[in-house]
Amino acid sequence: MCQAVRPDPSRAPKSALTIGGSYVVGGLIPLIPYAFGLPIGEALRISVIVTLLALAVFGAVKARFTGVNVMGSALQTTLVGGLAAGAAFLIARAVADLGVG
Repeated sequence: MCQAVRPDPSRAPKSALTIGGSYVVGGLIPLIPYAFGLPIGEALRISVIVTLLALAVFGAVKARFTGVNVMGSALQTTLVGGLAAGAAFLIARAVADLGVG
């Protein structure tokens, strides 16, 4: 059985900044097309494409660090992230249709 390695407490600030920065960058990627003043439908299509490409790149980079298959990791990250984004979009649309938001 493999034992977990205890993290080095002195790395906590660096880890926190890395994770926080990643959330900011990851959250901004889908919003970039809207910043160019495009029609909403067109911005949405571009946002979906850019987001899926970013997820694939993140999955491939993750694979390089973890030593797993690059294509498999890119595909898995794209699929899981894409499904999560799609679910969030549908939930937001349903809530808006209820007049709650």
